[in-house]
Amino acid sequence: MDEEATRHAMLVFGLSLLVGPAIGGLTGWLRNLFWGVGVGALLIGCAGLYAAATIGWHRYQSIAGTASVQGSLVEFVEERSKDSNGHTTVSRAPIVEYTAADGRKRRVKGLGGGLSDKEWGDPVEVRYSVADPAQALVADFQNMWGAVWGLGLFGLFPMMFGLFFTGMAIKEGRAHGRAAAPQRTATPAQQRWRTRGTVLANLVFVGGFAVCFLYPDERLGRALGAGFMTIGAGALLHFIVQSLPPAMEFEFRSILAIVGLGFLAFGYGAWMMF
Repeated sequence: MDEEATRHAMLVFGLSLLVGPAIGGLTGWLRNLFWGVGVGALLIGCAGLYAAATIGWHRYQSIAGTASVQGSLVEFVEERSKDSNGHTTVSRAPIVEYTAADGRKRRVKGLGGGLSDKEWGDPVEVRYSVADPAQALVADFQNMWGAVWGLGLFGLFPMMFGLFFTGMAIKEGRAHGRAAAPQRTATPAQQRWRTRGTVLANLVFVGGFAVCFLYPDERLGRALGAGFMTIGAGALLHFIVQSLPPAMEFEFRSILAIVGLGFLAFGYGAWMMF
């Protein structure tokens, strides 16, 4: 399902990895480093988010024409792939058997590494096309939305870094020929709130590492996911605290936002996929 949309999205994103640095380098040569990095990262980020949105929309439309049925895991098959250095990677892909409305039994292969917590005979949800029951996919997060999540990450982070460096470039341009703004001092009440918020954010941030080891679930992905999302929440809480008046310089606060969103995104993916 959605093979053509996936190829188109990957082509756009792949081209952005060539065009983005090229245009960014040219912009940096004509303007300055901040503008170059910002423009290049924004181009890659826009392409990644476009690719994620394209695959996500086509997947949403294709799911509308499917029916859900409970299949069962029948086996794992080994899949071998080589990287550019010739190193071979082996993964286990699940084979799920399902019975469509026409009564015929069919099999569908999931993505390598998927359903690793399942055993032979375990129930697995499958979605198949009503028009063509042979077209089916394993209905877990990795098989249905894994590509959207992955490309979304590859788009989100360059986009955030692009906005950060572009903002730095704009600020640097405005700063030339203008006197620096006077530094504001926090009042005692503001300082107390900032101190309390910082302590709370630190507790949440450090607690995330404890969650990774103490989360009551045998699945490593769930423990890491819960811990990473907690760490991300702590970083975002730091961002909110440092935004209280008198706020910290935005370029420093934005780093906390980027770290927080990053941990939340990776944590959610680990929670859903493993």
